Amino acid sequence: MNRPYGRVDPQFYLRSQMRVFLVQHALENLAAENNRARVEALLRAETIPPASLIVLPELFSLGTLAEGLDPARVEAVQRDDRAFLSRWARRTESWLLGSTVSTEPAPSTKLSNRSVLLDPEGRAVMEYAKMHPFSLGGENAVFGAGNEVRLHPLEGFTLQSTVCYDLRFPELYRAGMRRGADLMAVQANWPESRREHWEVLLRARAIENQSFVAGVNCAGTQRGTAYAGGSRLVSPKGELLAQAGAEECVVSADISAAHVKSWRRTFPALRDRKPPEFWATLKDEV
Repeated sequence: MNRPYGRVDPQFYLRSQMRVFLVQHALENLAAENNRARVEALLRAETIPPASLIVLPELFSLGTLAEGLDPARVEAVQRDDRAFLSRWARRTESWLLGSTVSTEPAPSTKLSNRSVLLDPEGRAVMEYAKMHPFSLGGENAVFGAGNEVRLHPLEGFTLQSTVCYDLRFPELYRAGMRRGADLMAVQANWPESRREHWEVLLRARAIENQSFVAGVNCAGTQRGTAYAGGSRLVSPKGELLAQAGAEECVVSADISAAHVKSWRRTFPALRDRKPPEFWATLKDEV
C-alpha cells in the first residue's frame, strides 16, 4: 500500500470524492466457485481507483442458501470467500463490502448471514449479521438474527451495512443515521416479483435519512426464482446516481461526504424529528 492511512489530513476526505462500484452478477445457487469467477471477471474489466468502495450482493458466492448444507462445506465457503474478498481489496487498494455465510452464531446456534467490510489492506474491519432473516422464505430456519447496528468510517463517510430484507424496516436505518451513518449499503437477493418495492424503498431510505444509499442486487435465476437486478446508488435527495438493468454488470458513480453535510444544512428535516424516547411513551391502539 502506498497510501499512508492515519497520516493524512482528515479534511482531505471531506474535500474529495469517493467512487462506489456496484457489482451485479448472475448468481448460481450454491455454486461458490462459479460465482467467485463471475465477480472476478467483472472486477477485472473495471478501472478501479484506489480508495473506492466496491459492494457485492448478499451471499455473493452461495445465493439463497438452502437448508441442509453440509457444515464442512459452510466452513470451506466462508474461508474461501474471505480470502477472495481480502485479495481483491488489496489488489484494488479499495474498500470491499462482501456478504458471506458464517458459522459464528448471530447470536443463536444457527448460521449467520454476514456482511463483511474489508479495508484497502485486505483486513476485515467490520461485520454485520443480518438482523431480519426472511421468514416468508424460510430463511429464519437457517440463519439466526443479528442484534447489532454496525457502522464504520471510510474516506470521510460513515458506512452502515444492511442486508436485503432489512430494507423493509426503516427503524434500522434511522438507528444508523442517529449514530452518524451517511452512506447506507443494502446487499440483496431481491426477486423480480417485488422489484418495484426494491426501487421505492431504496429511495425512501435515502430521502428520509438524507444519506447516500447503495443497493446491490443479483441478476439471473435461482431455484426457479428470477432476480431483479436493478442495483442503484441514490443520493440524499433521492436522485439516481447510478442504475443497473436486469443484466450482469458493474455500475459506478462518485459521491461526496460534503454533499451530505450541505444538504442536511440546507434542508434540516432531521433536526425536527422526535426523539426516540417520545415514541417509547406512545401506546399502541387496539
